[in-house]
Amino acid sequence: MLSDRIVLLARDLEAASELREIVAQCNPFHEILTLDAGDPARIQEFLQSLASGKPDLVFVEIRDFRDLAEVFEPLMNADPALRLLVYGRKIENHTYLELHRLGFGNRILHLPARREQLERITDDLRTTHSAPLPPSVELCPMISFLPGKPGSGASTAAWHFAAVCAERLQGRVALVDLDLNCGVQSLFTGAASGMNLFDAISVVDHTGRLPDAEYLPSRDGVLILSTQRRCRSSRIDSHLFDNFLTAVRAACSLVVVDHSGNWERFSVQAMKASAVVFCVSGNDYLSLAQTHRAAALIEEEGFLGSVRLILNRHGSSFSVPVEEAARLAGFQIAATLPNSFSQLQTALRRGRRADPRSAYSSALADLVTQTLRSLRLYREEDKAQIQRWEDSRSWLAALGLSRRRASAPSSPLIGRS
Repeated sequence: MLSDRIVLLARDLEAASELREIVAQCNPFHEILTLDAGDPARIQEFLQSLASGKPDLVFVEIRDFRDLAEVFEPLMNADPALRLLVYGRKIENHTYLELHRLGFGNRILHLPARREQLERITDDLRTTHSAPLPPSVELCPMISFLPGKPGSGASTAAWHFAAVCAERLQGRVALVDLDLNCGVQSLFTGAASGMNLFDAISVVDHTGRLPDAEYLPSRDGVLILSTQRRCRSSRIDSHLFDNFLTAVRAACSLVVVDHSGNWERFSVQAMKASAVVFCVSGNDYLSLAQTHRAAALIEEEGFLGSVRLILNRHGSSFSVPVEEAARLAGFQIAATLPNSFSQLQTALRRGRRADPRSAYSSALADLVTQTLRSLRLYREEDKAQIQRWEDSRSWLAALGLSRRRASAPSSPLIGRS
């Protein structure tokens, strides 16, 4: 995925210095790095670094065919989707024609240049690269999990919620982790193999569809799209993320997004597009007070009506009465989850979810049932199947017993004339 770096590959350091001033005016918050294009070792080191993170823009100084062969073509071969721009004081005629043949005629900046010229080239490049995908005929609903404060258990609840939904729906459920600093969902996958979130976004940007399931990490029927590593210098373009969400919603039955306190533009847009946003908070005065501050931000963004509160660790010695908690947080309560911190930590160390027969799993299963019914993802004929699934996780099933059922009423007789 793209980072906040802009790289200038130059042989003429005076030309690079002149370009650097213009680039800094157009991109004041980016890190600008100048590399000597005449040093093969530095070029090779830069090519290898593309595997861990691609720069936002790469400017290549071109004067003749030697620069094309030694610098430009290796960059194109290393990553065809890299955002390359060409600059120079004087470009040899045959080289200039070759750049046009390669499709870079509108990406050439002649020095001396003005800021407006650079802005026009970069705007055209980014607009073409991030053109929105056509919306699918039918997109699945999306559910977001947002922590009221760090450590409230939103990521754990999102993982358990997505896994239960996959069992109930018998379909493809995706879990998108937007914690760019190696989120909790990376631990639940049990393996760091498969495509990470950045790779998947790039594939959608290039192909227009989600990668095949065999290339994506999954667990318990859930496709888990997480960073799998620390990405402090990486960023996600809002247009690319919108395209990615469209592709995921077209390929799945349900999408669960773990925001992990991420309030960047693309994350807020995902919350606005969600059918339900579950704000997870601990049931104590400090957590509820911080959750109330999040409510002010949510109201400012305009999606307060779709937010519901999940009280986590309910029943502990510090718990607040439910009615008082709803008043303090400023949200309607959707569910209360029991205090199962030690059980969840033990399960996490083993790479598992909580016991399906535990009180925590039962509370989340009830929340899943209510949510899927409100989203009309359950049909009337599915009710018997839902009840059988819930009974199989109950304490009666653990003892080898079953729940008594009232006999179904017989069909009325139809008289014959």
